[in-house]
Amino acid sequence: MRSDRPPLLKAALFIYLPSMLMSMGQGMIIPALPAIARTFNVSEALAVQVITSQLIGRTISMLPTGAIVDRFGVRPLMIGGAALATASTLTAALAPSFTVIIVTQFFWGIGMSSWMFGREVAAVDMVQRSQRGRQMSALMGIGSTGMAFGPAIGGVLTDLMGVRGLFFVYAGMSAVVLAISLLHREVSRPKTQRSSAPLFDLRAFGQIHPYFRATYMVLFFATFAQMIRGQVTNTMLPLFVQSELEYSASLTGLLFTVAGVTTFLMIAPTGIISDKLGRKWAAGPAAVFSTIAFIAFPLATNIPQLFAVMFFVGLANGLAMGAMTIYTYDVVPTHVRGQLQALRRGVGELGALTSPPMAAIIASAYSPGISFWFFAPLHVLSALLIFGMARESLQGHRRPGAPSTQEIDEGVSSVRPQDG
Repeated sequence: MRSDRPPLLKAALFIYLPSMLMSMGQGMIIPALPAIARTFNVSEALAVQVITSQLIGRTISMLPTGAIVDRFGVRPLMIGGAALATASTLTAALAPSFTVIIVTQFFWGIGMSSWMFGREVAAVDMVQRSQRGRQMSALMGIGSTGMAFGPAIGGVLTDLMGVRGLFFVYAGMSAVVLAISLLHREVSRPKTQRSSAPLFDLRAFGQIHPYFRATYMVLFFATFAQMIRGQVTNTMLPLFVQSELEYSASLTGLLFTVAGVTTFLMIAPTGIISDKLGRKWAAGPAAVFSTIAFIAFPLATNIPQLFAVMFFVGLANGLAMGAMTIYTYDVVPTHVRGQLQALRRGVGELGALTSPPMAAIIASAYSPGISFWFFAPLHVLSALLIFGMARESLQGHRRPGAPSTQEIDEGVSSVRPQDG
């Protein structure tokens, strides 16, 4: 039965609010990494692998979640993901050892990734193509804002309640998301029923129109670099600020808040840029500002300088909000969009997965601040590829000879899904 509630109200209740809570919880653990090390008597470099464990769960869940969306829709992912996130975080609050923390965060990564992917597809289906940039900018902006404000809350909670209290609070937030997901009645449904098709179609990439195949591959690398930016910042900034510069966890959270406020203020401008000027004019400058931030991080030695660098991080986050996601939805066929979107995200998660241990090794050999310089060239290359190779996908801004939206949606393979 179709709901009479307006799409904006549906999005606010079932998509935006729980996105804020999930992202905020994800950010809350960042300033707690040094405290986790002290609580369980492990090194700070080992404590950072809590984030790595989350990323392993997120990475391995990508391809299955994409295929599930194409076949079954978003609701199973949203309910199952929120339930797993709640159970794993509650277990972490009661963990007797660091090993248990690592295991629970692995399952939390699976749950969080599943829920996030389901809500992303639901959000895209709520609006027309011409409004996708603004919708996804709002969705990713709210998520990024929650992720940025989370450390401020997490830093204060860690100082006041300790690590276990922090996990109990996040378990409660995940439970709220689960309750909302249970009330949710499929905002979007699968476009096709593919009961006779394999769960993952290895021929999906071949169905992308040749005009946009190189663009899709550029998005692979750009996503890879973007995810590295986020995870290196999340894992190395607390160590840089607290261990190297000897500031508090609360200040670490405040620095992330600066990025969060900037990200929030970029929601409307980013959506307008993406929908009016083109997708690459949001994605490209995001890589440029990421480069500036990573070069400047080791040079920032006082609070005003750190605030200035986090302002550039916020600009990068704001401009990147949903840019790769919408770009991908624009260039891939509708009936395999979940799989191809998940494949791109999986490559990005691989970058996010490998960057914390690499950054930890660099930090141990040199310093947490120097680790940012090792990753700066990736953002330079990302910007060059987006501006130099990627083709604009926004309808009305494509070059003459570009395929129509219908041609893109149908794909070029002779294999077609069966209508159910």
